[in-house]
Amino acid sequence: MLKRIVDIVYKAGEIYTGAGSDLSVSLKTSNVDLVTKYDKEIQTFLYNELKRIIPDAALLGEEGDGNKELTDGYCFIIDPIDGTTNFVKGFQHSAISVGLAKDRELIIGVVYDPDLDNMYYAEKGKGAYLNGNRIHVSDCDMQTSLVLFGTCPYEHELAHKTFELTEKVFYKALEVRRGGSAALDICYVASGKADLYYELILRPWDWAGATLILNEAGGVCTQVNGDELSLNSIKSYVCGNKRNIEEFYGIYNS
Repeated sequence: MLKRIVDIVYKAGEIYTGAGSDLSVSLKTSNVDLVTKYDKEIQTFLYNELKRIIPDAALLGEEGDGNKELTDGYCFIIDPIDGTTNFVKGFQHSAISVGLAKDRELIIGVVYDPDLDNMYYAEKGKGAYLNGNRIHVSDCDMQTSLVLFGTCPYEHELAHKTFELTEKVFYKALEVRRGGSAALDICYVASGKADLYYELILRPWDWAGATLILNEAGGVCTQVNGDELSLNSIKSYVCGNKRNIEEFYGIYNS
């Protein structure tokens, strides 16, 4: 099943890389919440093709007015372009993300970076991979960690708290970066390209696929205060390794 999902996501990437200059950009909830015709086209393609694998699976996706809640049984959790603003600007840091849950537990994660042709994937209990090579989180402490963070762009009321926290992290870490795609940032932690990532509010479709990859790569993920995550809740998110995430909790609570 994993191979079939990977193949479908690769094909979805062809829609992304074949995008023309007319993206048909429109606004959703605010002037920073963008959607393009390619977000919608990729999601429709994924819906149609993934249903061929598991016809009775539910579909939870970012775009449109469809289901926004995880269900029992099989459920695909889809973000057709995570990092739409990057895509619109040609920043080349976006991802197609697909998670598969069974009875509300993640069992497969696939995240594709079409710009760099990097495919991250994992199946529960079978390890995590990047382009066929096994990946694992780093064992860096905070002082030697490259830290990625998100700015909660749709919730400006969290801006001050985000940047106040990031200033504290900046003084404790090796460096900080803001990439603009949660799915890719989590995969960067899973593969040891970065060491910790956090955001004070995140939607499940942003992190579902990448989180299974992170878990299979030996990573740890929770809400920023250490509470458990839920696929049915819009909450904060942090991931890292067993060393630096404990240090992060100390910074957050200071």
